[in-house]
Amino acid sequence: MRKIITFVLCTLYLCTLSAAPRRVHTIGDSTMSDYKPAATPKRGWGMYLQVFFNPDSVEVNNRGKSGASTRTFYETENLWPSVKQQMHAGDYLIIQFAHNDEKCKGEDVYAENARLRAEGKDTLTDMRGTEPNTTYKMYLRRFVSEAREMGVTPVLMSPICRAYFKNGKINDEGQHKLDVQRDNVQCTMDKDYVRCMREVAEEMNVPFLNMTEKTREMYEFAGQEQCMAQYFNCGDKTHTGKAGGFLNAQLAYLLIRNCPELKELHHLIALPPVETSAAYIRAIEERGRQAAFAAKGTPIELKIKNEKLKIKNLELAKKGYIAAGGQWPAGEIDEVANRYIDYSVSADKKKGTVIETITLPVKAVGGEGMNIHINYGFGDSFSEVTTIYENTALPKNKQIVVRLDQPVLIPAGQTLHIRVLPWYDSNGKPQGKKYLHLGDLTLSGKILK
Repeated sequence: MRKIITFVLCTLYLCTLSAAPRRVHTIGDSTMSDYKPAATPKRGWGMYLQVFFNPDSVEVNNRGKSGASTRTFYETENLWPSVKQQMHAGDYLIIQFAHNDEKCKGEDVYAENARLRAEGKDTLTDMRGTEPNTTYKMYLRRFVSEAREMGVTPVLMSPICRAYFKNGKINDEGQHKLDVQRDNVQCTMDKDYVRCMREVAEEMNVPFLNMTEKTREMYEFAGQEQCMAQYFNCGDKTHTGKAGGFLNAQLAYLLIRNCPELKELHHLIALPPVETSAAYIRAIEERGRQAAFAAKGTPIELKIKNEKLKIKNLELAKKGYIAAGGQWPAGEIDEVANRYIDYSVSADKKKGTVIETITLPVKAVGGEGMNIHINYGFGDSFSEVTTIYENTALPKNKQIVVRLDQPVLIPAGQTLHIRVLPWYDSNGKPQGKKYLHLGDLTLSGKILK
């Protein structure tokens, strides 16, 4: 009798485990990451992957991060370490990087800086670059090995193409194969990130999904004009809008469905009806907004003055903020995670707070190359980071008022950090006498009952 009871209990336990949703974690860069619809037209394909899975069986945890390379995602405390905290045995991990690994033109940033120092030249400040045959492979191996140690199945997926057309075709650089020259001398080592990822997959016996090839086929079939108008309608040739993000998610679904090594996932995925997809896209655009505004609570308005701010790797001058050392470094094309102005607000120990509106006066002083991201995150670790505003063309000497009707819930006892991350389009040379001037940040919302 005891054996029968034990068998029944074990069976019930195993049924409970099998009924729990599998989690598919996605790590990558801005082409995958989540975006706030009120802040930008960009949409990463990871935002839409959930629609292709049965939500009762699979939960997609999209952790793509704007600006991340393999190096920075692995080394940054609130990125890879926090993803590992969310992973459990039986989960899947989709790994897709390269766009930001290319920042140093296929050179490892540390090795390149050593070379520049030896030649008495200025070093690079963008620390994302990896050499595809060496450091890029090294970080991919680390993601794979550490996921496997946790009982998680890793999947290497090559990056989506950039819309770099030449004569109707996506060129090599658009497919992440760099033609690198140094001081007019052609480098001999092939800088092909897709090939290098495939080689790691073969070496470590990991499923390899060639998203680069599939997006190239789709973009070339659509043609340059339609591709730019409908898929890349965000002002650049790297980031997709709604249609491009959704179609790329569909390509990811097809690659997973057709991969024999991922057969355990096949019965959990299905191409949804058009109506379901459309409703899902609409839900992404509106998710959380109405519920947060409808919550009952005591109205509050907070004003955070500049003298109470925390700054890192910036100097505050009379005209505003400038990079430490009095110059904006050359070669920066995206936010620098450890250079910021930080505003913070804490919720009551027993009651949560909903911030409904964020208002911040912003002015670029002295030049037209000032760019900013506004991100928010929680606690000292700045976790759950979300980009809520970006402007890569601040007008010179003209104040604009950033106003975001973007509800953000601060759970009871937690601290919300809002960070402004500036960088300057330097046209290849360090820039001085260019400042970012910020007014007082005003937050309005309610303390929940």
